[in-house]
Amino acid sequence: MRQHPWVCTVIAVALIFSLSGIGYTAADSPAVATERWQSTVDDGNDKGVWTVSKKSEGQVVVSGVWTYLGIVNCPFTGGSVTISGPVFSFIATGTATNLSAPQGYQDSPFTLEVKGETGGGKGSGSYAISFTMTGWPQDLSGKWTATRIEGGGITE
Repeated sequence: MRQHPWVCTVIAVALIFSLSGIGYTAADSPAVATERWQSTVDDGNDKGVWTVSKKSEGQVVVSGVWTYLGIVNCPFTGGSVTISGPVFSFIATGTATNLSAPQGYQDSPFTLEVKGETGGGKGSGSYAISFTMTGWPQDLSGKWTATRIEGGGITE
């Protein structure tokens, strides 16, 4: 019967360590590599900055902001990145803001899909962005080019 307090202590410690992991996600893990990219969209009409991070368990995520027509800001976080050799793509979501739009129409959720290839610190490809708010453009698409301005170890 003397083992009972010892067994309870072991179980309690095991529970504490198990429960402390609840709520931990891959997005919480530290980055082992980070790259910042400066993009030009549609021959200079629009621009963006992306930060691509590789997590310790191998997941690659992206965050950044895309600026459309110089007045619409589209920040995004937690987009999932796929890389296979030089092929690079991601899908991200966020809420766009256009302060020059009429009251009640200044914000819209959006989905941004980027596809392309990278190599030697340069990249190019296509994008598609869709907004869900009434009065906003439903679907926009075009071409992008980008230069890695910081970091490395993720893309070619």
